[in-house]
Amino acid sequence: MSSIPQVPATNAGSIKVLVVDDHGLVRDSVSSLLAREPDIVIVGVAEDADAAISKVLELKPDLVLMDIDMPGISCFDAIQIVRSRVPQTKFILVTAYEHDEHLEQALKVRANGFIVKSQGMSSLIGAIREVAAGRIHYSPEIMSRLIVEGDQIRLENPPKSRLSTLSPRERELLRVLARGQSLKEAASILGISYKTADKQKASLMAKLDIHDRVELARYAIREGLVEP
Repeated sequence: MSSIPQVPATNAGSIKVLVVDDHGLVRDSVSSLLAREPDIVIVGVAEDADAAISKVLELKPDLVLMDIDMPGISCFDAIQIVRSRVPQTKFILVTAYEHDEHLEQALKVRANGFIVKSQGMSSLIGAIREVAAGRIHYSPEIMSRLIVEGDQIRLENPPKSRLSTLSPRERELLRVLARGQSLKEAASILGISYKTADKQKASLMAKLDIHDRVELARYAIREGLVEP
């Protein structure tokens, strides 16, 4: 019988963090390293964005550290769902690849932080403290491409691609199909009917002018929706 992890006791002023990553080794390693910091407490972990939503509602973390590329619903949709119920929750998104599409979506959902994994643990810890203190933290190479006007942040040169014509649901279906799932499996993962998935697939293929599953997968990789 497996034991249920207990939420550690927190000191006043400590930053309560939920770590979300679909790779167990990464999730455990990051959690362990962050837990060594005197002002950071790991209140829980989750393996995908779906689980993260439930964990946030249960554990009420101050900050969610979330990988961008995971199966299931997108981290961007998860942020919007959580914010509708727990608006004070802060989010730092983590990615191995710096793609305009990811950055554009992060800005759209007003993510508090955006970190490239190559930055290292010390940068991540600094970002957590900055965001917890009410500031934003985007990787330095990303900040150089942003325009900050008051509490509004936007890309200096926003991408103009066919991908931007897709609806959030069509984009998410593309992500799932690009990972090799069948349309029936994709419908189940996204919680929609097969008929709806089929309509969305036809729509996204028409918008992208791509009519082959292999080419769809290649396009999704090029645009950073899935890892190669």
